[in-house]
Amino acid sequence: MTLIIASVRKQDVILTSDGRSTTRTNGKVTGINDSLQKLFPIPDHPVVIGHLGVNSLHGGGPIDQLVTRFVAQLNTGNFTILQIGEELRHFAQLTVRGRLDELEKNGQGCAFWVAGFGFREDEPSLIEIFWSFKEGAFVTEEHQFKSISIVFGGDGKKLVKAADWHEVDGKSLEEVHDYHMSLMNQALTAKVEDNSVGGHIHEVVIDHAEWRWTQPPVKSTTAPATTRHAG
Repeated sequence: MTLIIASVRKQDVILTSDGRSTTRTNGKVTGINDSLQKLFPIPDHPVVIGHLGVNSLHGGGPIDQLVTRFVAQLNTGNFTILQIGEELRHFAQLTVRGRLDELEKNGQGCAFWVAGFGFREDEPSLIEIFWSFKEGAFVTEEHQFKSISIVFGGDGKKLVKAADWHEVDGKSLEEVHDYHMSLMNQALTAKVEDNSVGGHIHEVVIDHAEWRWTQPPVKSTTAPATTRHAG
């Protein structure tokens, strides 16, 4: 279970994620990692990739390996956010399908977000690509969000109340951060058995010039703490 929250506004995107990964065997929790990085900024570009759902690859490798390989071959500055989402869908789909097959089509899914400012885009957007098996069929869903939107990702969204865009429209970054944390705390303190939302909270802000951590992950695997747009 994951919870990632995004506020997409005309001037920026704020992404806040929990850091918990839960391993289950026969329906029971057998392992917890509270320092999983789920937000991956792309160096030198105001674009961030987020990950939700099954977080290991076909063959058992960590999901950040797939993100690193994708970013390394992507000429990010030539694509819109929608186009980056399409590139990621094609790049990841075979690997994702193989992993979901390994899990015997047990209802789990895998998703990526691409958020920020793409080529010649004055306003940001967020693309979600989601894969799952439904009634034995492999299904891909794609959703696009523009300003002003508040987006919840992961099963943890079931634990929070409906979002109110008035809480982020025209507000300062500190006010948006506080609102995101109030939503995150609803999930963190929910009275549910084996709450899988938890761990280290990390948060990144993207504007037209750069992305920057407001709360960095425990270990950033893809880029230094602040990276400016290459121009």
